Amino acid sequence: MKTSFRDLAEGAESLLYVENLSSKRGLLQSINPLVKFAITLFIISASLFVSSLYCLMLMCAIPVGLSLASKIPLKTFITRTTLIPFFAVVISLPILFITSGTPALNANRGLFNFTVTFEGIQRFLIFTARVWFCVASLTLLILSMGFDSFLKMLASIRVPSIVIQLFSLTYRYLFVSIHEIQKVLIAKEARTYIRKHTVNLENLRHSGTLLATVFMRTYERSERVYMAMKSRGFDMDNANRPAVQSLHIKDLLFTISTTVIFGLLVVL
Repeated sequence: MKTSFRDLAEGAESLLYVENLSSKRGLLQSINPLVKFAITLFIISASLFVSSLYCLMLMCAIPVGLSLASKIPLKTFITRTTLIPFFAVVISLPILFITSGTPALNANRGLFNFTVTFEGIQRFLIFTARVWFCVASLTLLILSMGFDSFLKMLASIRVPSIVIQLFSLTYRYLFVSIHEIQKVLIAKEARTYIRKHTVNLENLRHSGTLLATVFMRTYERSERVYMAMKSRGFDMDNANRPAVQSLHIKDLLFTISTTVIFGLLVVL
């Protein structure tokens, strides 16, 4: 349970770090949010029509270059784009064995005969590279766009207001919940001492009590925060009202260059 609370705290710090990255003076940070959103949808759609492994590898090199040009640490970028592709690798492993073609590897284990083909390896690599590219593109969009800009962008493309309010309140109250969790965890550690962590009925009972306490404290504090916001004139609709953002020449150049590059990769 303690490990889970600390993981939540680290997740909150990660969200704060996203805001710091979005305020840097990089390439993607200077591009209009609507343009970035449209280009991200375009390049993800374009990757679905690429069947050449060589072209996909060239596509995968582009997000890495954009992250460097946007002053996003490469370690942070690679870490955030690894988890989902790892599951894609696990899911796509059967492709190696069910794809017919020229055998690349044979393995006999009693009644079982496994054959890996070159065509299966190619399909496996194409699928994995495509998943990584899609995840990397979305990660770049998130890291280069702050949460407030993201909400304003959703409002500008006429996303329902209830969806925007749900995202906004979830984001804001997440930090309230994390703060209450940290306070309860520190209070518990200050009052108890456990030599070793074992799973038994008593520990599970204490964990249940701790979760109930966190829920009640978080709920009560969120009510107080919301009433304080309302008393100071906070209006959700006005807070998420899209600001008028004009397009600049760099937005046009970025759109044209990206469209041409990915168009050529799809045609090749």
